[in-house]
Amino acid sequence: MIPKLGKINRDIFDKVIYPHLGFTHEEVIVPPTHGVDTGVIDLGDGRVLVVKTDPVFIVPQYGFKKSAWFAVHILASDVMTSGIPPRYALIDLNLPVDMKDSEFEEMWLGIDEALKEIGVMVVGGHTGKYEGTGYPMLGGFTMMGIGPKDKFVTSKGARVNDDIVVTKGPAVEATALLVNTYPDYFRQKLSPDVFKEAYDMYWKMSCWKDGLIASNIGVHAMHDATEGGLWGALTEIAEASNKHLQIYEDKLFMYRAVREVTSIVNIDPYSSISEGTLVIITPYGDKVVESLKKEGIDAGIIGKVIDEGAKVTLVKKDSSKSEIRHPEEDPFWSAFFELAQRVK
Repeated sequence: MIPKLGKINRDIFDKVIYPHLGFTHEEVIVPPTHGVDTGVIDLGDGRVLVVKTDPVFIVPQYGFKKSAWFAVHILASDVMTSGIPPRYALIDLNLPVDMKDSEFEEMWLGIDEALKEIGVMVVGGHTGKYEGTGYPMLGGFTMMGIGPKDKFVTSKGARVNDDIVVTKGPAVEATALLVNTYPDYFRQKLSPDVFKEAYDMYWKMSCWKDGLIASNIGVHAMHDATEGGLWGALTEIAEASNKHLQIYEDKLFMYRAVREVTSIVNIDPYSSISEGTLVIITPYGDKVVESLKKEGIDAGIIGKVIDEGAKVTLVKKDSSKSEIRHPEEDPFWSAFFELAQRVK
């Protein structure tokens, strides 16, 4: 039996992790929670500390500097879903023994450059080479932000009558990683202009700026569409907020390159990993969309929060309705590794 890849499921989280978090501190007002991107600590002076940890994801094939940009923005995007920008970072690098000093330097300078772009400083960490480590997971990366207590949000905050805004559409990350990992394969499958669109989608795999723009206007909840894709993010917001989200099929949008690449590998784009896609729950949908588009970020209102109850309903073009459920497994991982075998 092939084990499921990616994040552990909610049952294991709720049974093993959530009840066993060490000593309980009352100032931790958002502990680790399934479907919530950040932890939040009340500093007691009207401010909160927002924290998030992710793997250091480095793929040498992309180039160490390019890969470092993504490692930074994966994490910064998660912190920014709180409405509070990241400011400090801790990084633990467990490096492969065969990593060259020149490769490490290129990676570290790439991390430095990406952090400077978003105003984040490394304040501590650990770096070493060890047997048994390997790409792409080279350790752990934590970011923290400090901001007003009345400004932070989580995916629990959706309110009835809020608009549901989505940036960039589904499967941005799935498309970008597949084409950047296997460029020769997809160059043969796609027209030159679609290939370029898919390959350059790498630089869309961040929603740090999306979240910064939206939070400056006003939001009740934000959540990035990582594993489980857009459908996963929507159902996690519905569950966390105990709200009924209604999505309109005719309002959904998708890049041409996403449609073609996911069709080639036969995966559902709406269930596929999509770092860079941000779900924004806001009472100011039109204003948020307008502001995002002014900054060159594709966005649209795809639905409405209509009622209480943890549920996501899709209203189809023929007016029929179906329930959207959280994907049991993100299809990207299987497609990624199956393609690795095929192109050997």
